[in-house]
Amino acid sequence: MHEESGLSLSAANGTGEPAVVWLSVVVPTPAHSGVAAVLSYRHTGPLPDGQLVRVPLGRREVLGLVWGVLDSPPPGLEPAQARDVSSVLDALPPLGASWRRLVAFAARYYQRSLGEVALGALPAALRDLNATQLQRRLQRTAPAASERAAQAAPVPSPEQAAALAALHTANTPVLLFGSTGSGKTEVYLRAAQALLCADDSAQVLVLVPEINLTPQLQARLVERLGPWLGPAG
Repeated sequence: MHEESGLSLSAANGTGEPAVVWLSVVVPTPAHSGVAAVLSYRHTGPLPDGQLVRVPLGRREVLGLVWGVLDSPPPGLEPAQARDVSSVLDALPPLGASWRRLVAFAARYYQRSLGEVALGALPAALRDLNATQLQRRLQRTAPAASERAAQAAPVPSPEQAAALAALHTANTPVLLFGSTGSGKTEVYLRAAQALLCADDSAQVLVLVPEINLTPQLQARLVERLGPWLGPAG
Protein backbone atom coordinates (compact mmCIF):
# COMPACT_ATOMS: atom_id res chain seq x y z
CA MET A 1 0.00 0.00 0.00
CA HIS A 2 1.50 3.28 -1.04
CA GLU A 3 0.34 6.73 -1.99
CA GLU A 4 0.21 7.27 -5.74
CA SER A 5 -1.38 10.00 -7.79
CA GLY A 6 -0.45 9.06 -11.39
CA LEU A 7 -3.01 7.08 -13.39
CA SER A 8 -2.36 4.98 -16.52
CA LEU A 9 -2.95 1.53 -18.05
CA SER A 10 -1.28 -1.68 -16.88
CA ALA A 11 0.89 -3.97 -19.03
CA ALA A 12 1.05 -7.78 -18.85
CA ASN A 13 4.11 -9.29 -17.17
CA GLY A 14 4.77 -11.87 -19.93
CA THR A 15 5.73 -14.69 -17.51
CA GLY A 16 2.67 -16.89 -18.01
CA GLU A 17 1.57 -16.25 -14.43
CA PRO A 18 -1.51 -14.18 -13.57
CA ALA A 19 -0.61 -10.54 -14.10
CA VAL A 20 -0.50 -8.39 -10.99
CA VAL A 21 -2.14 -5.03 -11.60
CA TRP A 22 -1.63 -2.00 -9.40
CA LEU A 23 -4.71 0.09 -8.72
CA SER A 24 -5.19 3.53 -7.21
CA VAL A 25 -7.98 3.14 -4.67
CA VAL A 26 -9.76 5.89 -2.76
CA VAL A 27 -10.15 5.04 0.93
CA PRO A 28 -12.10 6.86 3.68
CA THR A 29 -9.31 8.71 5.47
CA PRO A 30 -9.88 12.19 7.00
CA ALA A 31 -7.90 15.08 5.54
CA HIS A 32 -6.06 15.63 8.84
CA SER A 33 -5.16 11.95 9.43
CA GLY A 34 -1.78 12.03 7.67
CA VAL A 35 -2.79 9.03 5.51
CA ALA A 36 -3.39 9.72 1.84
CA ALA A 37 -6.94 9.31 0.54
CA VAL A 38 -5.68 7.51 -2.60
CA LEU A 39 -3.55 4.42 -1.94
CA SER A 40 -2.13 1.68 -4.16
CA TYR A 41 -3.25 -1.95 -3.99
CA ARG A 42 -2.51 -5.07 -6.02
CA HIS A 43 -5.10 -7.12 -7.87
CA THR A 44 -5.09 -10.09 -10.24
CA GLY A 45 -6.44 -8.01 -13.12
CA PRO A 46 -7.53 -4.50 -14.08
CA LEU A 47 -10.76 -3.09 -12.70
CA PRO A 48 -12.81 -0.25 -14.19
CA ASP A 49 -12.58 3.21 -12.71
CA GLY A 50 -15.38 3.71 -10.21
CA GLN A 51 -15.56 0.06 -9.14
CA LEU A 52 -16.31 -0.51 -5.44
CA VAL A 53 -13.91 -2.86 -3.64
CA ARG A 54 -12.98 -3.99 -0.14
CA VAL A 55 -9.37 -3.30 0.85
CA PRO A 56 -7.25 -3.60 4.01
CA LEU A 57 -6.40 -0.33 5.75
CA GLY A 58 -4.26 -0.77 8.83
CA ARG A 59 -5.93 -3.53 10.85
CA ARG A 60 -9.34 -2.89 9.31
CA GLU A 61 -10.98 -3.81 6.04
CA VAL A 62 -12.80 -0.87 4.47
CA LEU A 63 -14.84 0.07 1.43
CA GLY A 64 -12.74 1.56 -1.35
CA LEU A 65 -13.28 3.05 -4.79
CA VAL A 66 -11.01 2.30 -7.76
CA TRP A 67 -9.70 5.61 -9.10
CA GLY A 68 -7.37 4.31 -11.81
CA VAL A 69 -4.87 1.67 -12.96
CA LEU A 70 -1.09 2.14 -12.64
CA ASP A 71 1.42 1.11 -15.30
CA SER A 72 4.02 -0.08 -12.76
CA PRO A 73 4.44 -0.73 -9.03
CA PRO A 74 4.60 2.48 -6.97
CA PRO A 75 8.23 3.71 -6.72
CA GLY A 76 9.93 3.01 -3.40
CA LEU A 77 7.34 0.49 -2.26
CA GLU A 78 8.79 -2.20 0.02
CA PRO A 79 7.51 -5.78 -0.60
CA ALA A 80 6.16 -5.96 2.95
CA GLN A 81 4.02 -2.88 2.28
CA ALA A 82 2.23 -4.39 -0.74
CA ARG A 83 -1.38 -5.25 0.00
CA ASP A 84 -4.06 -6.85 -2.15
CA VAL A 85 -7.66 -5.94 -2.90
CA SER A 86 -9.72 -8.18 -0.61
CA SER A 87 -12.84 -8.45 -2.78
CA VAL A 88 -14.68 -6.72 -5.61
CA LEU A 89 -18.29 -5.59 -5.16
CA ASP A 90 -19.09 -6.37 -8.80
CA ALA A 91 -22.80 -6.85 -8.10
CA LEU A 92 -22.97 -3.05 -8.38
CA PRO A 93 -21.97 -1.18 -11.57
CA PRO A 94 -18.95 1.15 -11.41
CA LEU A 95 -19.68 4.74 -10.43
CA GLY A 96 -19.58 6.96 -13.51
CA ALA A 97 -17.03 9.57 -14.53
CA SER A 98 -19.41 12.50 -13.97
CA TRP A 99 -20.08 11.34 -10.39
CA ARG A 100 -16.35 11.00 -9.72
CA ARG A 101 -15.69 14.49 -11.10
CA LEU A 102 -18.41 15.87 -8.84
CA VAL A 103 -17.02 14.35 -5.64
CA ALA A 104 -13.48 15.40 -6.59
CA PHE A 105 -14.71 18.99 -7.05
CA ALA A 106 -16.59 18.87 -3.73
CA ALA A 107 -13.49 17.58 -1.92
CA ARG A 108 -11.36 20.42 -3.31
CA TYR A 109 -14.03 23.06 -2.67
CA TYR A 110 -14.66 22.06 0.94
CA GLN A 111 -10.98 21.19 1.57
CA ARG A 112 -11.77 17.63 2.61
CA SER A 113 -10.05 14.43 1.58
CA LEU A 114 -11.29 12.68 -1.54
CA GLY A 115 -12.08 9.58 0.49
CA GLU A 116 -14.21 11.49 3.02
CA VAL A 117 -16.41 12.89 0.27
CA ALA A 118 -16.53 9.95 -2.15
CA LEU A 119 -17.15 7.19 0.40
CA GLY A 120 -19.30 9.41 2.61
CA ALA A 121 -21.65 10.04 -0.32
CA LEU A 122 -22.47 6.32 -0.61
CA PRO A 123 -25.19 4.51 1.37
CA ALA A 124 -24.04 3.63 4.87
CA ALA A 125 -25.22 0.03 4.37
CA LEU A 126 -22.44 -0.53 1.84
CA ARG A 127 -19.61 0.24 4.24
CA ASP A 128 -19.69 -3.08 6.08
CA LEU A 129 -20.77 -5.46 3.29
CA ASN A 130 -18.37 -7.75 1.46
CA ALA A 131 -19.08 -8.99 -2.07
CA THR A 132 -20.95 -12.11 -0.94
CA GLN A 133 -23.11 -10.25 1.59
CA LEU A 134 -23.96 -7.59 -0.98
CA GLN A 135 -25.01 -10.19 -3.56
CA ARG A 136 -27.26 -11.93 -1.03
CA ARG A 137 -28.90 -8.67 0.02
CA LEU A 138 -29.59 -7.66 -3.57
CA GLN A 139 -31.10 -11.05 -4.36
CA ARG A 140 -33.29 -10.85 -1.26
CA THR A 141 -34.61 -7.35 -1.80
CA ALA A 142 -34.93 -7.09 -5.60
CA PRO A 143 -38.06 -9.26 -6.13
CA ALA A 144 -39.96 -7.60 -3.29
CA ALA A 145 -39.04 -4.04 -4.28
CA SER A 146 -41.31 -3.72 -7.29
CA GLU A 147 -44.16 -5.56 -5.54
CA ARG A 148 -44.18 -3.25 -2.49
CA ALA A 149 -43.84 -0.17 -4.68
CA ALA A 150 -46.77 -1.27 -6.85
CA GLN A 151 -48.96 -1.84 -3.80
CA ALA A 152 -48.21 1.67 -2.47
CA ALA A 153 -49.01 3.44 -5.74
CA PRO A 154 -52.53 4.83 -6.27
CA VAL A 155 -54.29 4.54 -9.62
CA PRO A 156 -53.20 7.47 -11.85
CA SER A 157 -55.72 9.90 -13.21
CA PRO A 158 -56.08 10.25 -17.01
CA GLU A 159 -54.03 13.48 -16.90
CA GLN A 160 -51.27 11.79 -14.90
CA ALA A 161 -51.25 8.81 -17.25
CA ALA A 162 -50.90 11.14 -20.23
CA ALA A 163 -48.02 12.99 -18.56
CA LEU A 164 -46.26 9.69 -17.79
CA ALA A 165 -46.65 8.53 -21.37
CA ALA A 166 -45.11 11.77 -22.60
CA LEU A 167 -42.20 11.42 -20.16
CA HIS A 168 -41.59 7.84 -21.27
CA THR A 169 -41.13 8.82 -24.91
CA ALA A 170 -39.39 12.18 -24.36
CA ASN A 171 -35.73 12.56 -25.34
CA THR A 172 -35.41 16.17 -24.15
CA PRO A 173 -36.04 17.91 -20.79
CA VAL A 174 -39.73 18.13 -19.89
CA LEU A 175 -41.49 20.81 -17.83
CA LEU A 176 -44.68 19.59 -16.15
CA PHE A 177 -47.37 22.22 -15.50
CA GLY A 178 -50.08 21.78 -12.86
CA SER A 179 -51.77 23.65 -10.05
CA THR A 180 -51.15 22.84 -6.39
CA GLY A 181 -52.66 19.48 -5.52
CA SER A 182 -53.06 18.36 -9.13
CA GLY A 183 -50.80 15.31 -8.67
CA LYS A 184 -47.45 16.40 -10.12
CA THR A 185 -45.49 14.67 -7.36
CA GLU A 186 -47.24 11.39 -8.13
CA VAL A 187 -46.08 11.71 -11.73
CA TYR A 188 -42.50 12.24 -10.56
CA LEU A 189 -42.71 9.24 -8.22
CA ARG A 190 -44.11 6.96 -10.93
CA ALA A 191 -41.50 8.08 -13.45
CA ALA A 192 -38.71 7.43 -10.93
CA GLN A 193 -40.20 4.07 -9.97
CA ALA A 194 -40.45 2.95 -13.59
CA LEU A 195 -36.84 3.88 -14.26
CA LEU A 196 -35.52 2.09 -11.16
CA CYS A 197 -37.54 -1.04 -11.94
CA ALA A 198 -36.24 -1.10 -15.51
CA ASP A 199 -32.55 -0.50 -14.81
CA ASP A 200 -30.68 -1.69 -11.70
CA SER A 201 -27.91 0.85 -12.32
CA ALA A 202 -30.25 3.85 -12.74
CA GLN A 203 -30.13 6.85 -10.42
CA VAL A 204 -32.77 9.51 -9.77
CA LEU A 205 -32.13 13.03 -8.45
CA VAL A 206 -35.09 14.76 -6.77
CA LEU A 207 -34.84 18.51 -6.10
CA VAL A 208 -37.08 20.07 -3.45
CA PRO A 209 -38.46 23.49 -4.46
CA GLU A 210 -39.02 24.66 -0.88
CA ILE A 211 -37.08 23.53 2.20
CA ASN A 212 -40.24 23.40 4.30
CA LEU A 213 -41.56 20.70 1.98
CA THR A 214 -38.56 18.42 2.57
CA PRO A 215 -40.01 16.22 5.37
CA GLN A 216 -43.27 15.68 3.50
CA LEU A 217 -41.55 14.78 0.22
CA GLN A 218 -38.99 12.60 1.97
CA ALA A 219 -41.78 10.60 3.62
CA ARG A 220 -43.42 9.98 0.24
CA LEU A 221 -40.12 8.97 -1.34
CA VAL A 222 -39.38 6.50 1.45
CA GLU A 223 -42.91 5.08 1.26
CA ARG A 224 -42.77 4.58 -2.49
CA LEU A 225 -39.08 4.04 -3.25
CA GLY A 226 -37.84 2.71 0.07
CA PRO A 227 -36.60 -0.64 -1.35
CA TRP A 228 -34.21 1.25 -3.64
CA LEU A 229 -33.15 3.88 -1.11
CA GLY A 230 -31.76 1.36 1.38
CA PRO A 231 -31.24 1.99 5.10
CA ALA A 232 -30.91 5.62 6.19
CA GLY A 233 -27.59 6.73 7.62
